[in-house]
Amino acid sequence: MDLPTFQNPALLRQALTHSSYANEHPSEGPDYERLEFLGDSILEFVVRDLLLARYPQINVGEMSRRCDRLVDEPCLAKLAVEIGIPNHMRLGAGAQHERDNPSVQADMFEAVIGAYRLDAGIAAAYSYVEGIFNPLVKNVLKLQIIDPVTELQEYVQAHMGGVLPGYIEKDRLGPDHAKLFVLEVQVGGTSYGLGQGRSIKEARKNAAIEALRRLKP
Repeated sequence: MDLPTFQNPALLRQALTHSSYANEHPSEGPDYERLEFLGDSILEFVVRDLLLARYPQINVGEMSRRCDRLVDEPCLAKLAVEIGIPNHMRLGAGAQHERDNPSVQADMFEAVIGAYRLDAGIAAAYSYVEGIFNPLVKNVLKLQIIDPVTELQEYVQAHMGGVLPGYIEKDRLGPDHAKLFVLEVQVGGTSYGLGQGRSIKEARKNAAIEALRRLKP
């Protein structure tokens, strides 16, 4: 599994350009965020389409949970590493650590999909995503599905004295058409991670994922 081949390499470069690099090199074009916005929608569309075709017996609620699992940050970050995205990231001098950041890896994976849609068309983008996700869709019923927010709550109650996690909105970034919410998850007044998302729900889920990554052995 590799990065797709682009007719217009500038689109791929943009998809791999972090805001830190774009700020340091403004003449070299924008960062990946607009392409990520497009790629996020394409990914969810294709994965939902594949799930509907393969599993006509699954109800909509279960289908939605399976889709969420397949396009969540840990899954996309893993795929980003597999196709070599971290090796090609364009990062600012003070942001080299972001190469290993699962959130950035997942975002750039979505940006590459968005860029490929603009470069080669929707059919080519669909085919590329289908090739990556078909094996995952085939095995999705074997996955144990648990909402990260629920998993964190259960873990905290079992191991941290029964205190419930709290979520605090820290910021709202970007224009209205591509708003990015930033939430912090706290347990007993201590921060255990930040999560970003296109909705409060998505940001809460990603914050819970980060907290679980820090808390669970």
